[in-house]
Amino acid sequence: MANVTFVSLYDRNAYGLRLMCANLKKHGHECHIIFLKRYVLEPTYKLDSEAGEYPWMGINKSGRTFKYASNSRITAKELNLLRQTLEELQPEVIGLTVNTPLRFQAAEVTRFIKRHFAVPVIWGGFDPTVNAADCVEICDYACVGEGDQTILDIAERINAGRKFDDVCNLAVLRNGTVMKNQLHPLEKNLDNYPWRDNSPEGKYFIEDNHLVVDYSGITDKAVGYYQAMSARGCPYHCSYCCEAAFKKLYAGEKFLRRRSPEDLVAELAETKRQFSITDIWFDDEVFAIDIKWLKKFVPLYKKETGLPFVAYIYPTHNIEHILKLLKSAGLSYCCLALESGSERINKEVFRRVYNRDLLIHTARLCKELGIAFYTDVITYNPYEEEDDLRKTLEVLMEMGGGYRMAVNKLYVLPGTKIAEQMERNGIKIEDSEKDSMFDYYCRLFWIASFTRHSRPIINMIDRARIFRYYPKLLRPRLIEALVHPLSYARSLVRQLLPKPAIKLLQTWRARIRLRDQVKTVITGHDNTDQ
Repeated sequence: MANVTFVSLYDRNAYGLRLMCANLKKHGHECHIIFLKRYVLEPTYKLDSEAGEYPWMGINKSGRTFKYASNSRITAKELNLLRQTLEELQPEVIGLTVNTPLRFQAAEVTRFIKRHFAVPVIWGGFDPTVNAADCVEICDYACVGEGDQTILDIAERINAGRKFDDVCNLAVLRNGTVMKNQLHPLEKNLDNYPWRDNSPEGKYFIEDNHLVVDYSGITDKAVGYYQAMSARGCPYHCSYCCEAAFKKLYAGEKFLRRRSPEDLVAELAETKRQFSITDIWFDDEVFAIDIKWLKKFVPLYKKETGLPFVAYIYPTHNIEHILKLLKSAGLSYCCLALESGSERINKEVFRRVYNRDLLIHTARLCKELGIAFYTDVITYNPYEEEDDLRKTLEVLMEMGGGYRMAVNKLYVLPGTKIAEQMERNGIKIEDSEKDSMFDYYCRLFWIASFTRHSRPIINMIDRARIFRYYPKLLRPRLIEALVHPLSYARSLVRQLLPKPAIKLLQTWRARIRLRDQVKTVITGHDNTDQ
């Protein structure tokens, strides 16, 4: 049978690769995954980028710009360990999932592999889907769209000793021309796929110049978390999102597909039995949008799993019913994304469904039900004017403080609708004429998130015009320290603690939660609030 090896860069969850690995094994093929480096959660403030690197930026509570995906460089020794592992495995094809922020690192690794092995290298994921022509200059094949059936077809062709240039979804460079094959139809029933492969067999982890064989890690989240997905696709068409590009690719097909509640809960129950799982993290973009599905899922989940979980919430007309249902099942934390409080930006630029009153209502419901949440804001948007920023600030103040937040610079993925719009309008993201205004409002956004009494503080800052001209003088962290001294002290301690001590604390907390859950099962009493 065919021998396939996947290389996962900075991602030990590797949801898509683990699914394909399970499917290959189901059909009798040999499959291995090499996890090369871990995702570094700590941001970096060294903003210089390598040629070809495309970093994703955020703004922290102090108003400083930082770089996400700030992953440590892959050392020569780690590349040598990768080479040695591949030599031992002798794969007949090597696959990588490539997203745009990590394309630079993927290109470095691919060139290294191709210098040492005469084996086809295939890239899959968003970047090859929308930028196949650029990608095939580096890799041998680019997988356009979903690759579950594509990798299976490749393995079967290898097993039969046949070429696979004509396999569906592949793009290849031939005589200077990019050839794209037709697409496989989308799989409508996701239950037909096996569960992701979490077994340590055939898994390797390279980090800190060491190789771990039979690696059992399954996530890049905190200790005890398990990442799961109930669906593929999204019903919306947000201009900045890669899902809209996939949806366009599969126009005319049913794009949003969901696993049955029975199949999903069975996977989670089995994973809970196999691993010391204390929390579930649902990575679906729209986990809570279908009330009919949730009504089937919740009782099964409570009976078979009963673990606290994190999910993305999108405000809908029956959000109160949805939140109460999810709270009863264990929803402990959620993402309630704002992005922009400006109706104009949402409609004309982001192409995003937005209901201001419903979003504020949802935030208040979360607080009433005791569901912690965070919100995302996208700014440093060249289309934004001060009135748009002011509307975002108003919504953040109306949300009443006491929530977490991520403030992001607009990240324009090549191939998305907003990238095409900016090209038509002759607008570049690098334009910095408004940076001082953005710097000022980002600091106000953070202050709004700290407390429900932020309005008088912000009004006072507004009246002191000096902060508009010199926004770096405005220190949101100092204001947070005044309104939440204990919370600020805890965060300061976390910053000062060495990494091993933080990991020890996380493990300790996870074990306490697991002990309390076991007590609840045995005694029938919930002692977590005592």
